[in-house]
Amino acid sequence: MKQEQLKREKPDYWLILVTFLLLGFGLVMVFSSSYYKGLLDYHDSYFFIKRQLIYALLGLLLFFIVSNINYNFYRKHVGIMLLLSIGFLAAVLLLADRINGARRWLELGEFSFQPSEFVKLVVVIYMASIMVKKQPIIDQFKRALMPPLIVIGIICLFLVKQPHFSATVVVLTTSIVIIYCAGAKLKHLFFLFLSGIPIMIGILYMDDYRVKRLATVFNPFSDPQNSGYQTISSLYAIAPGGLTGAGLGNSIQKMAYLPEAHNDFIFSIIAEELGFFGGAALILLFIVFVVRGIRIAVQAPDQFGTLLGIGIVTLLAVETIFNLGVVTALLPVTGISLPFISYGGTSLLFKLVAMGILLNLSRYRKVKKGQAKHVKVS
Repeated sequence: MKQEQLKREKPDYWLILVTFLLLGFGLVMVFSSSYYKGLLDYHDSYFFIKRQLIYALLGLLLFFIVSNINYNFYRKHVGIMLLLSIGFLAAVLLLADRINGARRWLELGEFSFQPSEFVKLVVVIYMASIMVKKQPIIDQFKRALMPPLIVIGIICLFLVKQPHFSATVVVLTTSIVIIYCAGAKLKHLFFLFLSGIPIMIGILYMDDYRVKRLATVFNPFSDPQNSGYQTISSLYAIAPGGLTGAGLGNSIQKMAYLPEAHNDFIFSIIAEELGFFGGAALILLFIVFVVRGIRIAVQAPDQFGTLLGIGIVTLLAVETIFNLGVVTALLPVTGISLPFISYGGTSLLFKLVAMGILLNLSRYRKVKKGQAKHVKVS
């Protein structure tokens, strides 16, 4: 549908409410889970929450700005964003220092920037755009699917070199969902799945620690002081929570027992302090987001909007599922943070940008027959 056929309406207020609730929930839990570590490592209980607040305020500013930019803007400039993404990933390999065995952050004074978070969003925009362009030949694997898959493969190669295996899985999963929703043949997707298995296994065995993490899922107590330590500590946090938890701020595991308590394993602290009800309330918020996001995508006025909305929802949903799977010992430790909740400035920033794009998309609906003469120009 052409640009002049878009009628700007009111945004989805449920999406705004869910965004604010997730953001507020996250800020409270970042402070609760990090004040002891901040005091221990930096002699400042407010060290982590102050930094998170800065990114939250900046993210909210971008959220409202982006929500007023027509979503087709990104399709027009997707080439530039893609080149920026690859440039950032190359800069990480060339300039970034190793932190915990990986090069993922570019240092910007006292703050750091994680390009992979920007790349995830750009991949969604790129795949949505290219799949619309390929619609006339969507049934032809070589012409329709191979070119974008080569681009995604290059991006994933950069991510693997960092190494950032979890981001690679998220990018691939989100891309496949967009390809499926664009109308690709199931036999082509099945072929991609089969061909991807040996590649993923090869990447898995490139480093011994990944194999150990996978083995830990089946029996974390087989190596309780090493590969199984985080998983066991996470379960020790979740188990005593019961229905109502120990109370906000009363976690024991965050006191230097559970590594990354304010980051990847923040849900464990939520379960310990707020119990089943607190954890269920948070999961319910994510479910509401997914439902509203899918509704917005389905009602988008063109296929690009639909695929863009589905991509954003898939991106956040996959990260949420993976994180919850890790903290409950259903998946190996992957390093995926919980969207909006975990500590991490770059992640929070681009998640709010993604929500801003989705909110802008919610301002437009399919024009019903007979209403074209009342349509306003965006």
